[in-house]
Amino acid sequence: MAANFWDSTHWKSWILDKSKLEYSNAKDKQYITHTELKRLKIHYCKCKKRIYLYQFIYLLINFDFLVIHLLGSTLKIRQRAIATAIVYFKRFYLKNSFIDCEPRLIATTCLYLSSKVEECITQAKKCAIKMKEIDPSYNFTMNDILECEFYVLEELNFELIIYHPYKSLPAYLQNCGLDCLDSVWGIVNDSYKTDVSLLYPPYVIALGCIYLVAFIKKKDLKQWFSDLNVDMKEIWDVAKELLDYYEFDRVLITPAEAPEAIYAKLPIRVTSTTPPVPTPPARK
Repeated sequence: MAANFWDSTHWKSWILDKSKLEYSNAKDKQYITHTELKRLKIHYCKCKKRIYLYQFIYLLINFDFLVIHLLGSTLKIRQRAIATAIVYFKRFYLKNSFIDCEPRLIATTCLYLSSKVEECITQAKKCAIKMKEIDPSYNFTMNDILECEFYVLEELNFELIIYHPYKSLPAYLQNCGLDCLDSVWGIVNDSYKTDVSLLYPPYVIALGCIYLVAFIKKKDLKQWFSDLNVDMKEIWDVAKELLDYYEFDRVLITPAEAPEAIYAKLPIRVTSTTPPVPTPPARK
C-alpha cells in the first residue's frame, strides 16, 4: 500500500480524463441514449425493504447507491467500505457493459471485496442471502460471488487501495472556520452519484464540496482558498458537477423516461435459471 496518495495506483492509474469516460458503456449506448444512461447513473430511489423485479429500482450505476448502500447498511459495513465498493463498481464498468455483466452480481461482489480491503470483512454467503432478501429475483449464490471476485480483481488490475475525501474534511473545516461538517459530509456522499471520484483527487473533491457549502451559506472563503495554492478550476469543476447532478435529478420525468422504462430497453439477462457469470476475455 502506498503511504501517500501521490505514490498510489489511485493517482497513477485511476484519475482519468473526461474523454476516457465518454468511451465507457459503448455497448449499452447502442440501446439507450446518453441522457438515458446519465439518468440511470444518477437516479436515486428511497430504500425499501423489498424491491421487486418489475419495479427494478436498482438500475445500472444506481446499483452502487441503492444496492451497495442498502446491502452494506444491512450487513453493518462501514461507510468507507461502501464508498470503496462504489468506486470499484464505477471502475469495473469503464471496461465492461451492463448488458454483458449483470450489475447485481457485480455490485454484490464489489461490496464483498471492499469489505476485505477496508478490514470490515463480511461473508460471501451472507452477502448472497441478504441480497436475496432485498430482491427475491436475485438468484446468484456464494459460489457465483467468489468466482466473480477474481474477474473483478482482474478488471481492476488488482489495484484496490482507494483514497476518499472524508479523511481531510474535519481538518479543512476547522482551518477555514466553517462549522458544517454534516452538510459537507452529505455532499461528499452525493459526489459518489457523479463521476468525480474517477476524475479528481480526493482532496479536490473535499474542497469542491466545501466550496459549494460555503457558497450556499454565503460564507466568503476566497482568501482561504487562495492561501491553499490549489487549482481553483478543478474545485469549480467539482462544484459544477454536483450542481449539474442536483439540477438533473430534480427534473420531473414522464413514465417513458423513468429508470424502469430505460432499463427495460437493455437486453440484460436476468431471468435465466443459471445466473450468468461474466466470462473473462481470452488472454493474448
